Amino acid sequence: MPAPSRILVPVDFSEGSLGLIHYALQLARPFNAELELIHVWEPPQYVAPDLLVAAPGWNSLSLEQVAVEAATKELNDLVAKVKEAPSPLKHRVVVGEAASTVLRVAEEGKYDLIVMGTHGRRGLPRLLLGSVAQKIVARAHCPVLTVHLYDTAK
Repeated sequence: MPAPSRILVPVDFSEGSLGLIHYALQLARPFNAELELIHVWEPPQYVAPDLLVAAPGWNSLSLEQVAVEAATKELNDLVAKVKEAPSPLKHRVVVGEAASTVLRVAEEGKYDLIVMGTHGRRGLPRLLLGSVAQKIVARAHCPVLTVHLYDTAK
């Protein structure tokens, strides 16, 4: 198997996201691999993403616009915390169902490795919420490295 040259790192802004980014950077460095972070904003299934959000004195924006702007700010803030990153560290927010969007981005971008976190849910929460990581591992066109995310504050 050839060494990775393009690594995709999906982040969900959970407590372990910064640690995941540092891990992916350490993995990429010896191979001089390009690394890109993505966050997938998944529209709620029970609300139309084009629903307008308005407050007095503001321009009306769609729910999707508000959410993507907030996610972009949060992703920019997360990237700013990464000190040893190559500059600039590529990152973007993408809209869609999490697993299928990560798979599409990975294939279209010709990434040869996906490094992503898992939360270790078991039992009923996993059954009800599903596992994005599990879906990606099962369907990805390239290897997937899953890293168990944990709360670094504990």
